[in-house]
Amino acid sequence: MARRSMRLVEYGKPFQLTKEEVPTAPKGGAVVKNEYAGVCHTDAHSADDEFSGLAPLKCVLGHEMAGTIVKIDSSAGLKVGDKVIVYWHGGCGGCSRCAVGETTACLKDVKHWAGITEDGGFSDYVVIPDAKLLVKVPDTVAMDTACLLPCSGITAYNAVCNMVPTVQDFAKHSADCAVLLVGAGGLGLWGVQFAKQLLPAGVRVLSADVDEEKLATAKAAGCDEALLWGKDVDDDTAVAAAKKACGSLGGAVAAIDFVNVPATFGRIEKILVQGGMHVVVGLLGGDAPGSVPLMPYVLSRHQMAGVLMGSLPQLKDLVALMAQGNVKSPPISHHPLENVYDVLQDLKAGKVKGRAVVKL
Repeated sequence: MARRSMRLVEYGKPFQLTKEEVPTAPKGGAVVKNEYAGVCHTDAHSADDEFSGLAPLKCVLGHEMAGTIVKIDSSAGLKVGDKVIVYWHGGCGGCSRCAVGETTACLKDVKHWAGITEDGGFSDYVVIPDAKLLVKVPDTVAMDTACLLPCSGITAYNAVCNMVPTVQDFAKHSADCAVLLVGAGGLGLWGVQFAKQLLPAGVRVLSADVDEEKLATAKAAGCDEALLWGKDVDDDTAVAAAKKACGSLGGAVAAIDFVNVPATFGRIEKILVQGGMHVVVGLLGGDAPGSVPLMPYVLSRHQMAGVLMGSLPQLKDLVALMAQGNVKSPPISHHPLENVYDVLQDLKAGKVKGRAVVKL
């Protein structure tokens, strides 16, 4: 059984197409024939070595995967022919965190990350060392949508889950609550819909972005108001417009930053009401510092949470939610395997609307 793979041979350079035999899965593992692989900003960071060697040269990137099992250990509870998605964020498999599916918090800090530290989805076949990381795809979920769930989908889902308790508390005391989602790309579009599904009824969802077309897509996805944060909009104007849009409380009770650069980080802190929740998700700021005035931060009782993906149990909950049919994927464009590096460049340049996936 042979596979085509697009390998990372030099950081910041186009991938190399290789053809090779598919490795044998270890005991307890599986081999999945990929059907779709999502193209994610994390792949761009890896390809440019922004994670300082975390993704080694010769690796096959691509951590959002959906396909069909072709080989699997008989004890795994799944079978050959099952349609699955790959929870790519594996850990040591033996600690108490990994035992309950919280591998992002592996106590031994082991990183078996398919598509980053190990070969992933920009290939016809992927070897999964631990079959417990496979989640069956319901018949009601399309496979090009399914491949997006283990990273962009679950990250947005977890981000919304992080602000649910705060929003619920505010909603007990006010019928006029609003949340702000910064960034209307793939994650932001997921976030709009998850907010509508998970937050108390009547909570308004605002979306902010620099791109009018993306904001139009966010409106179509269900956001209640779009805020254009273009280059000609200064900070004071943007903050004032957002606070007005938030209604009688004069600010957002919670916000998710899917961009996370110093400008958006600081702007959100100005827009949140006292006791508001600031959920930080995006990696676009890199190592740039984000700062808040310390005394006002304490006096305003702001909360903050950083979100890295989500747990395996959360992914299963997300798949069950998607199976109900009330959440639609962002717009999806399909691309051949050989074009994946060019798609990454378009993603970095902000030219991808919704999500791009490789069709294998």
